[in-house]
Amino acid sequence: MQNQIENTTGSLFGELWKDLSSEQFRDSVELFTKRAIANNFDLDWLKGKTCLDAGCGSGRYSVALAIHGAAKITAVDVSSTGLETARNNAQEFNQIQFQQASVLNLPFPDQSFDLVWCAGVLHHTDNFDKGLSELTRVLKPNGKLFLLVYGAGGLRWKVIKAARPIVADLGQTFIDRAIQQSGLPANNRKNYMDDLFVPVQELTRFTELNQKLIDLGYSSIDRWTENTFDHENSPKDQLSDMLKLGEIAESAQSLATTKSETYHTELLKRTADMYINLIQEALSDPNLTSEQLKDITIGEGNLRLIATK
Repeated sequence: MQNQIENTTGSLFGELWKDLSSEQFRDSVELFTKRAIANNFDLDWLKGKTCLDAGCGSGRYSVALAIHGAAKITAVDVSSTGLETARNNAQEFNQIQFQQASVLNLPFPDQSFDLVWCAGVLHHTDNFDKGLSELTRVLKPNGKLFLLVYGAGGLRWKVIKAARPIVADLGQTFIDRAIQQSGLPANNRKNYMDDLFVPVQELTRFTELNQKLIDLGYSSIDRWTENTFDHENSPKDQLSDMLKLGEIAESAQSLATTKSETYHTELLKRTADMYINLIQEALSDPNLTSEQLKDITIGEGNLRLIATK
């Protein structure tokens, strides 16, 4: 049985995935290949494998696994709406089967899969360790686990954490209108609605995650640190992403019709501007090394890794 956090999270993401265009979906599938190649992952290893896409969202990773030769992919998600979108996106791939389930209680026997792929899911659950244990339970010996979880540090998460109580008072509908009016593409809408409204948003340090995996019996834990092809690729890309939050705040100001909305949207704009200014100051600081600049602006970034059981 799903808990309230899973219901709320599934409802939020299920609606957001519907708005991705076919072109944006194709781009997200291609991004899988780009990141794998950039980080020297042998895509041929996937051929003939039995895979679990744990928290499949739009189905992009399931489709990518199928394209690269996986024999059977089981894709699960808590959102029935999201699963409907994923099924539509994966119609031509008969080796993908969809099922509604939670990563906290996977309905599969022990040691069922050669690969367990779990991207952007565990940090949104109310029991990270239980989810990680479940993923491990269903993975075969010598199987591979891919994880993407939010890393700690960096200014971006600070501004998101500061903005969340402000936008909570304005409401999801109001902020969604502001994002759409700002003209940002659907994938940006998804990212910001996720960051600003998802109930649980746990940040993890790599050293902590690495130790959790060692304790669960994993070896050969390889973090993907090469080109991310997104806003975490460089401090300048991070600034560009933060500027989008400023655009959302300006759009929200134009939609304000009550005194409360006027003051809350002003607070949102000032909050965004403060962090934008700090990133700009860091970028122009001649005393910062490139590593210091990256640590200040990006922090650990998204933690992507492959671990062998």
